[in-house]
Amino acid sequence: MEKTTLINPASAGYPAIVIGLSESANSHPIDLELTELILLLATLGLKVAARVVQKNHRLSPAHLIGQGKIAEIRALALAHQVRLLVFDHVLTGTQQRNLEEMTGCQVLDRAGVILDIFAHHAHSSQAQTQVEIAQLHYLLPRLTGAWTHFHRQAGGGGVTSRGMGEKQIEVDRRRARERIARLQKRLEQVRKEKIVQRKSRQNELKVSLVGYTNSGKTTLMHGLTRSEQHGKDELFATLDTSVRVIDPARKPKILLSDTVGFIRKLPPSLLESFKSTLDEACNADLLLHVVDISHPDFREQMEVTESVLSEIAAKDIPTMVIFNKIDLADDPFLPRILKRRFPDSIAISSLHSTDLRRVREHLFAFFQKKFHPLYLKIAVTEQNSLSLVYNNCVLQGVFYQGAYAFFSLQAPERIYVKLQRFVITEQDFQGELSDEPNAH
Repeated sequence: MEKTTLINPASAGYPAIVIGLSESANSHPIDLELTELILLLATLGLKVAARVVQKNHRLSPAHLIGQGKIAEIRALALAHQVRLLVFDHVLTGTQQRNLEEMTGCQVLDRAGVILDIFAHHAHSSQAQTQVEIAQLHYLLPRLTGAWTHFHRQAGGGGVTSRGMGEKQIEVDRRRARERIARLQKRLEQVRKEKIVQRKSRQNELKVSLVGYTNSGKTTLMHGLTRSEQHGKDELFATLDTSVRVIDPARKPKILLSDTVGFIRKLPPSLLESFKSTLDEACNADLLLHVVDISHPDFREQMEVTESVLSEIAAKDIPTMVIFNKIDLADDPFLPRILKRRFPDSIAISSLHSTDLRRVREHLFAFFQKKFHPLYLKIAVTEQNSLSLVYNNCVLQGVFYQGAYAFFSLQAPERIYVKLQRFVITEQDFQGELSDEPNAH
């Protein structure tokens, strides 16, 4: 599938200007947001020549910002040979078109930049389909601005040229909606396949990594599963969900999945398109909320993640907070402070094997305290039930006597429910055990 981007290729090699709006005298929040926007552009290989802030301004329906600020931006663009202006605010199609006409630069908002990053990082067919749906939803209300060249092609003004332009716009909108419908059908098929895959894992314990983009989820994923791959230090490096076993040698197995990172002002169309990917988090037994503790705005990043989890109906899933990148934090007392605020949290560096071991043990302890102690008597002909026991339980004692297998074990809740018909008392188990010389 060919990758489509919103940023004009002609802007490559030229710097951009980022523009933010501040409604208060405190410039700290907008500075952090513009810094993040600059990092987003850097992910696309674009440098920023200047940042401009419009303070305490009533938003203009036609231009968003004031005429004086537009003149300032136009002068900066000429001085720095800028071809791209990026607003840290949602722009309407009309505002985008008017700003382009007044500045002579391509104009994009934060959502458009995020969509381009997703387009660059989408490698699988599923991710590319999800991104294209989001792009088309983003472009639909902006087609008026995208197709102004049809007015010029018609030549002259008047009712006839407007009618021709409007007709072409409607054709393009219809084609876009038809394309969205086809892609959504394709994505629905993927969702059905994912449901089948998840059913095949229904007996396993499932943990899902969630968190703000670039918080270190992928690095933690590879560290916990002992994979040789490592995460990239860039925003939205992971778009496709991967599922791995934390420790194949331990029973029951715990599956760990990575998910797409969250960010402020994530385009709603992207969130909707990636729901099939985020379903992995919605079906988890435990969420690991990974937080970059070295980031100056990590508390707000936590709030953004919690807000997205609420949107995808995953807020009520048990969650363990992992404060990552502790080796980069400035305050040595911060882990102790956070431990008081988040008693079940862990402060780690996902690059340190000792910390990774602590997280693994914390995960095993989380599940084990919920296990049911059981004594079972299962006929050797019950192969499916025996497989459940050996693959999904913590075995403490096992022996075979005649046509039956006897177990002393600990079982997760969902396995306990399936094995209830084989439950015997401890007294019966001990009685059978005393009669079996080869028990172990």
